[in-house]
Amino acid sequence: MAGAPAAATGGYAAPPLGAGPVPGHGGYGPPPGYAPPPGGAYAYGPPPGGAPGYAPAPAPRLASDQPGSVDVVGPRVGQYIIDALLTVVPLIVLMVLAMVLTAVDYTGVLAVVGAILWFFAWVVALGAGFVVYAWWPTTHGGQTPGMKFLGLRIIREEDGGEPTLGQNVIRWLLFIVDGIAAGLVGLIIMVTSEKRQRLGDMAAHTLVVRA
Repeated sequence: MAGAPAAATGGYAAPPLGAGPVPGHGGYGPPPGYAPPPGGAYAYGPPPGGAPGYAPAPAPRLASDQPGSVDVVGPRVGQYIIDALLTVVPLIVLMVLAMVLTAVDYTGVLAVVGAILWFFAWVVALGAGFVVYAWWPTTHGGQTPGMKFLGLRIIREEDGGEPTLGQNVIRWLLFIVDGIAAGLVGLIIMVTSEKRQRLGDMAAHTLVVRA
């Protein structure tokens, strides 16, 4: 019949004139049921969360004799002894004097003086502790007298700057815990912590490093 579409060989009938593309053929789009992968068909970035091995390698740990190293447990023990002597010696001297006065005159004026000295000894020890562990490092570049002698200093954990008075006070007050058993508790915490921090350092966000 005239005007009828000619039959194609092989049993394939061409689409009528003006008809759109056959679904799933001719490159007009993906076949039915096909969905592109998340992020687009050609997303070349790393998979979400990063692939194993993409994280930067941790910075190498400084040797114990290099400035900035936190591996200074041995010198810190020596520093603890030096600073403790500075605070304890005045206490011992005043307490011995108080006991002598009390023994000489148990019920008289000297006994009263001895009692006053006993109380004053603890006030002096408290003041000495504040000066050595809080005020001194705040005004002397982050170093207690013992740290100055042994080449150590305190720094802020977040940026390496000098600690504030508040941070040094926190470190000093937590000697209540760190100083248990002549400092053994603080030593155990320090040795087992990654950055060699005792409890006072952790609470104050400070580090003790080689100067």
